[in-house]
Amino acid sequence: MDVCSFPSLILQNFFGTGDISFPFYFFQYTLLAAAVTIVAGALAERCQMAAHLSYSLFLAAFVYPVVAHAGWSSTGFLSSSNTDPLFGIGLVDFSGSGVVHLTGGTTALFATYILGSRRGRFFDATTGTPLEVPKPFPGHSVSLQMLGSFILWFGWFGFNPGAALLLTDNPDQAQIGALCAVNTFLSSSAGCISALFVKMGIRHRSKGEATFDLTAAMNGSLSGLVAVCVTMSTIGLFLHFLSYRCLIFLVFMFIPKLS
Repeated sequence: MDVCSFPSLILQNFFGTGDISFPFYFFQYTLLAAAVTIVAGALAERCQMAAHLSYSLFLAAFVYPVVAHAGWSSTGFLSSSNTDPLFGIGLVDFSGSGVVHLTGGTTALFATYILGSRRGRFFDATTGTPLEVPKPFPGHSVSLQMLGSFILWFGWFGFNPGAALLLTDNPDQAQIGALCAVNTFLSSSAGCISALFVKMGIRHRSKGEATFDLTAAMNGSLSGLVAVCVTMSTIGLFLHFLSYRCLIFLVFMFIPKLS
């Protein structure tokens, strides 16, 4: 496979070079902003403003453009629209589950590893000795968390079906956009319901008390929204609902045991 040369990689389709598509540029801008804010959410209240500005600038100027070009450009070595796609198939990422969220999430993972755990959460704040049980760190307002989750949930209906607007030469553009909207709703609903009941079952087994956890429901819905970005235009409705129920079940069953 011929991978595009570095000069063409940094000069092709950048703002101010060649023909400019303003709708495409603005849509990519919103995807870039999403990738940057993922890191900001992981590092909230834990690093200085200068660090926020530095990683945001680096991620926006040098990291995301390269990843987006590789995954979505017709000359990107990972793109399914490449004349010689990787492994004969290429990467199918309709709305950025890998290009956007994996990029932001990987950056956030390395950043949180460098920062370390919150002070007093896993180690005593004064002596530094490990705590037998990690100190809970609940959010300051579940109401504001719920409001933010609903805002994100609503915004995703522009984020995912909006990606279908890029298919300007596809006669089934409207049908694809509608399928994306329905799959977005089903995956988020499946994640929300699954996380709610799985967390309730875990709490019932550990404490003998079955209670609902709204925070788990919110995290489950957002997990479903992120995961659906890659396949929402290619697989059917029932498979979406079933697959993301299984995904959230596995996450809430096994991830806590790793800690």
